[in-house]
Amino acid sequence: MKKIEVVAAIIYFENKILCVQRPKNKLSYISEKFEFPGGKIEKGESQKEALKT
Repeated sequence: MKKIEVVAAIIYFENKILCVQRPKNKLSYISEKFEFPGGKIEKGESQKEALKT
């Protein structure tokens, strides 16, 4: 099984939490679902750098 390292940020401000909705996708298990900002850590990239892009 392939291992992929990811990061996510929970941004809490004025009693609200930021999340984003994914666009429509042919894969129903991810289509229009909500998620926290973040993503895959690329080779040579730190966790902090991955959250910025």
